Amino acid sequence: MLVFNALDMSIVTNLYELIIRKLNLFRLRKIFYPLLLLLLSGWMLRAQDIHYSQFYNAPLNQNPALTGLYRGDVRFMGNYRTQWRQVPVDYQTLSAVADMKIYPRLKENGLFAAGLAFNYDQAGLSKLQLVQIGLNGSYLHRTSEYSYLSFGLQLSAMQRGFKPDALTFDNQFNSIRGFFDPTLPTGENFTNTTNFFFDLAAGVNFRIQGANDNDLIDKLEKRNKIDVGIGFFHLNRPDQSFFDGYKSPLFLRMSPYISGTLMLGKNFDFVGNLTGQFQGPYREVLGMAGIKVHANRGVGEQLAVQLGGGYRFDNFGDAYFPSFEVFFNNWQAGFSYDVNVSAFRVATNRRGGPEFSVRYIIKRPPPLFKVCPLI
Repeated sequence: MLVFNALDMSIVTNLYELIIRKLNLFRLRKIFYPLLLLLLSGWMLRAQDIHYSQFYNAPLNQNPALTGLYRGDVRFMGNYRTQWRQVPVDYQTLSAVADMKIYPRLKENGLFAAGLAFNYDQAGLSKLQLVQIGLNGSYLHRTSEYSYLSFGLQLSAMQRGFKPDALTFDNQFNSIRGFFDPTLPTGENFTNTTNFFFDLAAGVNFRIQGANDNDLIDKLEKRNKIDVGIGFFHLNRPDQSFFDGYKSPLFLRMSPYISGTLMLGKNFDFVGNLTGQFQGPYREVLGMAGIKVHANRGVGEQLAVQLGGGYRFDNFGDAYFPSFEVFFNNWQAGFSYDVNVSAFRVATNRRGGPEFSVRYIIKRPPPLFKVCPLI
């Protein structure tokens, strides 16, 4: 999520000051400021949704159709990301999710799932915030012994807000003396600093996997699977503007992806994930690959570690991120770190930021006809 309109000036100004100091070009302010303002303003005006490098560990932010698509009955997930703490436009993102299966009373080829999602995002000196509470629902239909088709919907209540107290604006820039004077009037009049709206999302997912109904206990002997799907967010194009009489509808976001696991041997897997994020003028493609090693596959003592890495492609070429994950029985914990490689590395010194993920799944022994053979 990026700042826009009057808030852009604060971010651009602070980036300008930082980069000028880095390049030691104080005497060239009058030349560099208009040029930098032109270049960075075009970038800042491209508002985007929150995103994670470990997008594969934040499935409900990827596609509502992934609600309930796991082996088990109840799932809890959490994600936290921070980046760019070295510059005045740092980001913090937090997500918490819980979803569960709703089994039919009779044996059928489908089941429903429901979930609750919470997202919080904060950016920059303005403390521009987005708070989202979403209600998810999905239907999973078994199309064959080894394939599943799911559809999902998400209805969210969202509130966006900011705090103008710490912001500086172009009217406060003293061009004669070459610095910002906070005593000068800002020339801005913020009538609204919060905005509340509803959002609608939908998606579809198709899975092919190796397990079947005979696998009542997951012994990790059949681990091949692949998911292909796409999520559509902001279907109702909600208005996110803070200004009366001015509308700024959110661009529709499309999130196609493909994710899979390929068994390389008894205790080794290849894991790959690829997604695209397309939202108005913003384009992003993330790819990740890794090796998962099963140190222990015994029931109740299952332990695995995964080493991987990925790269984010956008209009600039953004960052690469090494990742590490640990799996123990029903628990998963992951860590990755973005290393910035875009032109913005002048300000960040190549430091992007850490990201954490955690997951816990409750698996209850259901009646035989309610066993869900998902992996």
